[in-house]
Amino acid sequence: MTGTGQRLERLVSDRAERSPDDVAVVDATGHLTFGELERRANRVANALLADGLLPGDRVCLLVPKSAPAIAAILGILKAGGVCVPLDETGPDLRLAAVVRQCTPCRLLVAHECSAVARRVAGMLDPSALTGVFRLGEEETAEDSAPAPVPAGDQAAYILFTSGSTGLPKGVVLTHGNVAHFVTWANSQFGLRPGDRISCQLPLCFDGSLWDVFGSLSAGTELHLMSGRDNLLPSTVADFIRRARLNQWLTVPSVLTSMAGLDVVSQEDFPELRRIFWGGDVVPLPVLRYWMTRLPHVRFTNMYGPTETTIVASCHTLRQIPGEDAGPVPIGTPVPGKRFQVLDADMRPVDRGSVGDLYISGAGLTPAYWRAPALTDSSFTEWPAGSGRRWYRTGDLARQDGRGEFHFHGRGDRQIKSSGHRVELDEVAAALTALSDVGDAAVVSIPAPEAEGNRICAAYVPAAGARPDVTRLRTALAAKLPQYMLPAHWRECDSLPTNVNGKTDLLALRQIFVDDRRK
Repeated sequence: MTGTGQRLERLVSDRAERSPDDVAVVDATGHLTFGELERRANRVANALLADGLLPGDRVCLLVPKSAPAIAAILGILKAGGVCVPLDETGPDLRLAAVVRQCTPCRLLVAHECSAVARRVAGMLDPSALTGVFRLGEEETAEDSAPAPVPAGDQAAYILFTSGSTGLPKGVVLTHGNVAHFVTWANSQFGLRPGDRISCQLPLCFDGSLWDVFGSLSAGTELHLMSGRDNLLPSTVADFIRRARLNQWLTVPSVLTSMAGLDVVSQEDFPELRRIFWGGDVVPLPVLRYWMTRLPHVRFTNMYGPTETTIVASCHTLRQIPGEDAGPVPIGTPVPGKRFQVLDADMRPVDRGSVGDLYISGAGLTPAYWRAPALTDSSFTEWPAGSGRRWYRTGDLARQDGRGEFHFHGRGDRQIKSSGHRVELDEVAAALTALSDVGDAAVVSIPAPEAEGNRICAAYVPAAGARPDVTRLRTALAAKLPQYMLPAHWRECDSLPTNVNGKTDLLALRQIFVDDRRK
């Protein structure tokens, strides 16, 4: 199995050498063959090298999902850079916070993102950026391959997720991390040249790495779903039919909304072989809807924090679950990874008992970017002196008698909302920092009919202030992406406290639960 030492761009270049005329990437404007993609990536790499890019330099990618974006990613890696994909639809303040953590770095910007790039650059110290590279400037560069980067398990990506300190945190993923998984998954799930694979997830979402590098290394066609394709459940269904997809990786909220509006007909999508989902739990009625309508499709649940690279375990359903079935298991670890369920004293619990889930093995991030204290607190050696490094996921889990693992919620303040990881303390920190707010707390309540969790905010107005929810939400939207904004609000004279004088989050959560029942 491919792993340490294998560079991602080499996986794609090898395929381009074998099949230069095969279609590689399809977007709303047309397609690129493997040969065309390779030449475009070479031009980006040569232009960045001519601009002084050094091995390990960060390049923040501010480019909408498109064929040129895929070429830019490959070009960054060919030049020895580290790719930091940005959400071009996110608030400027959050984009600036990510770029600031990566400085000194370059911005690689598409023309349509120029205004955003100017605003973000204006929030940074002048020395933070070593350059702003505009996509298209590489057109005059050589399209021959630059000198290959020496093999080794260097950083390939930094992906930023929600952080409990109030700032997004960067997860470093190496070439070997990603190559290990995509090589196994391509073989396990039977990807072959000529298949048509989607990329629905944003490029800053770790699942997209399998879509991109899994597809291109296997010689399949990568069909990029644009924002317009993702606009409505009906447009997603239309895209699957039009692209004649064979494999589709999505998130539970999309499956739920498509089922809710009944946009899938009986035996629809005849060429689709498998649907994968991850990031949250799919309600069983939704799963039964899909499996009943698509009896020719296999359904696989995938689980894995970003810190473990894309996917750590998976479970494929053998039959439609009954009405009294429990949640779908997260399955068994993929080869090279190990799971342990431990108690508070770091002792293995009995099978069937719930405890803290730890993950070890291939794919584990070497570190959070420039956050040694956070790295030390999130990773541990177990057993002591063994030299084996484990990541404490914060998820609660159990292992059943068949060896499969089951998810039992979180043991901390992290939730999943619309398939995204959200630290509630980051939302609370942003809310408390608003001038009209004297005190605030954020909790979540279950929303099984939708994306799994609803974010709820309680706030105490600052002295003399009279904030309204619309104004607070607008102020938060300047700091946080849409999926992190509270759905339910409550103004309070004071927040409930426990016997220790701290905010009683359980009592506050119950207040929102009771509000919803009224």
